[in-house]
Amino acid sequence: MKNYLKVVFVPEDICEMTAAVLRSNCLTVQHFNYASSRHHNSETTLTYHAEKATTLDFTIRINNADCGKMLLTHMLDSELHAYSFIFNATFMPTGRLLDFDDAMMTQGYIIDIQEEFHTQTETGQAEQMLMHVRLLLNSVTFLGKEDNLQFET
Repeated sequence: MKNYLKVVFVPEDICEMTAAVLRSNCLTVQHFNYASSRHHNSETTLTYHAEKATTLDFTIRINNADCGKMLLTHMLDSELHAYSFIFNATFMPTGRLLDFDDAMMTQGYIIDIQEEFHTQTETGQAEQMLMHVRLLLNSVTFLGKEDNLQFET
């Protein structure tokens, strides 16, 4: 089992608890798409967001049905939830998060989920389940490994 993963998804805000992140609570991100636009006001020298809503699309591999159920429940309850993405995560042999390059904590509403099932043809058992999730963003906080730099949008 690899102790290094390129991007992992944690269904909670990890800002205050990065040392308590367990590998068993992380899901592997297969695809990630996030675009945000900002504009500069030349009169006040302030930046501001565009008036349109910003979404984040991602695909995760589901290891157990409980996590899939939790995300579906979040979509149905239409409440604000926190989700984190950890980039270049390294885990200790005990399964705790050891190191990471960057992280992105989001708060938003799940507005769409599409499920995709793949089976292994030789055994007939389910090989993996993918969930394609669209998140309507309320806030995004970036956390860098260097100096724990935080930047909110």
